[in-house]
Amino acid sequence: MIEKMSGFWKFTKNALFFLGTPPDDISDGWKFRRSLIYGGYRLSVAMIIFGALTFLWDTDVSATLVVSGTSMISIIITAYVAGATYDDNKNRKEP
Repeated sequence: MIEKMSGFWKFTKNALFFLGTPPDDISDGWKFRRSLIYGGYRLSVAMIIFGALTFLWDTDVSATLVVSGTSMISIIITAYVAGATYDDNKNRKEP
């Protein structure tokens, strides 16, 4: 019973922060980073959709959510590309 509750809380925490299920083998850092990046995308898309749905009631907050979600997606893409480039250069095998 305790094992099931532990698994439930772990799943709930990950779902609450839009992370999904982390990979079982986190020795590969990119698998873990990808799950964080996908969680960031999900959160950004949720912000944009919620902002679009509530635009008629509160335009200031809705506009802020849409702009923030769009900015977050841009930041995530930039950080992912920069990290991948750094990792490729660091782990490059010379012929």
